[in-house]
Amino acid sequence: MPVKEAVEYAKKGLAYAKRTKYKEALLYYNKALALDPNYPDALVLRAAAYIETGKHKEALADCDKAIAVNQNLSEAWSKKSLALFYLERIEDALAASTRASTLNANDVTAWYIKGVCLDEMGRTDEAQEAYGRSLELEIILDMHAEAKKIRKQR
Repeated sequence: MPVKEAVEYAKKGLAYAKRTKYKEALLYYNKALALDPNYPDALVLRAAAYIETGKHKEALADCDKAIAVNQNLSEAWSKKSLALFYLERIEDALAASTRASTLNANDVTAWYIKGVCLDEMGRTDEAQEAYGRSLELEIILDMHAEAKKIRKQR
């Protein structure tokens, strides 16, 4: 179980990341990880911020560390696939996105990256299937968000 203060720092970091203030987000993720270096959620959140700031090698290292702590953490595999794709390691990115989509069949990013990788490899039919799944999930998520918004307005 992560240190309570580490969880609070990670939440503050996420609040900054949601406003695209990645420099501030990274400061809080670093504070969280200073308290609990093996806190997988903070590692994944920091990896996401690293990806957004073009630090793909650092993102990959954080994903690998999170996966070492919990090999079934779908979000870590998903972010890993993204980092690997940006590092132009297409086959590795495909393997990571496949693992992510196996662990969480509703991971839009994993399905999309899987499609991109398959496309890059010339496997267009498979790519179209992955893109289709990604689009399906995105539509479903949009519908859920819209329904939630309507319920709040009542």
